[in-house]
Amino acid sequence: MTQGDTIRIQILTPVVKGVLDDDVIPRLPSFVQAEAGWLTEGPSSIESRTDEARAVPAMLDAVVAAAADGVDGVVLNCFMDPAVGAARELTHLPVAAPGQSAMTLASTLGGRFSVILPAASGAPIVAEQAHAYVGRERLASVRSVEMAVAEMRDRDRLVTGLVEQAERAIGEDGADVVILGCTGMCGVTSAFRAALAHHDVPVIDPTVAAVGAVVSQLMLGVHHSGSAYALPAWRREAR
Repeated sequence: MTQGDTIRIQILTPVVKGVLDDDVIPRLPSFVQAEAGWLTEGPSSIESRTDEARAVPAMLDAVVAAAADGVDGVVLNCFMDPAVGAARELTHLPVAAPGQSAMTLASTLGGRFSVILPAASGAPIVAEQAHAYVGRERLASVRSVEMAVAEMRDRDRLVTGLVEQAERAIGEDGADVVILGCTGMCGVTSAFRAALAHHDVPVIDPTVAAVGAVVSQLMLGVHHSGSAYALPAWRREAR
């Protein structure tokens, strides 16, 4: 990557079109050429481990197709980070996961962070992610607005719920950083951040964090480790 280069990043939202058609790509720097990708078959939203499992086969096919098309990196655009390890086995391109990227970034911005989810049922998954990525002690709390993904088009209701839960996360749970726990929330990031400005607490959009992870890898000229994400020698030609 050199100065003036344009970076092509596929933002692969691992669901079929219909629920999150709007605002799947947040505002990004002009040097990032973001391309929205969708599954041709799979779940309409990912709100459980069951949805995640149903999305994985089509996701992996989409990652291989994106690599063949010549993109510079891929964002697996779901906070649950479905199939990220498997996807990294299939390509040497940077493959970034929003949950991992957001939590890693949050750990550099404050002592502890809170994640605000659509539904409380996802809290055990977030705890597992935090334990694996940065250490469970960095997670101040997991809170939720109790909205189905399909209902998040109601932006006023979503922002109201996010602000209410963030105020509690900061005031009661001791959060130094707040993470949006669904990539479908990116359309309200600016409004949510503005509503919390008086706290001087960072708000992390996980999709933007994942794009930043791809960009930083390209700037450094690195990608994920081939030994950490390894295939048997006789199958490596897939890369």
